[in-house]
Amino acid sequence: MNAVFYVSASLMLLVALSFASAPLLRRSKAASAGFANVPVLAVIAAFFLAVGLYAAIGSPDIVSSPDIAGARPAAITADSADSGGKAASVSTLLDGLEARLHEDPEDARGWLLLAKSYDHLGRTEDAAAAYGKAAALGLKDDLLEARLR
Repeated sequence: MNAVFYVSASLMLLVALSFASAPLLRRSKAASAGFANVPVLAVIAAFFLAVGLYAAIGSPDIVSSPDIAGARPAAITADSADSGGKAASVSTLLDGLEARLHEDPEDARGWLLLAKSYDHLGRTEDAAAAYGKAAALGLKDDLLEARLR
């Protein structure tokens, strides 16, 4: 990746210099040579500044992202949602959303969010029931509806 970057950056520098230098070379013959090379020097300075910033801030060490085409995410089930870490926090959030919907059962967005959460956790029957309540309140999601059929 580094070689490709440096070759392409060098080619862009040459193209920029060719555009910037042609008028300057014509003008420098007629004008004094005092400040005639300032634009060319500015282009060169900008190139080295860009390369330096990329090396300092960018990620020149990254070759490519890992191949995740064959990797399949583990499905989170209701049983695994109760076991530690992030899954437990998802379960806590779901409990809070369910409690809020018991207090305000007319919240269509809440029912839709609950349906999507259940669907994500693999709780299809619960997702269908929550989506039914959201749809009855006038809020529909075609993608979720197709998944729950």
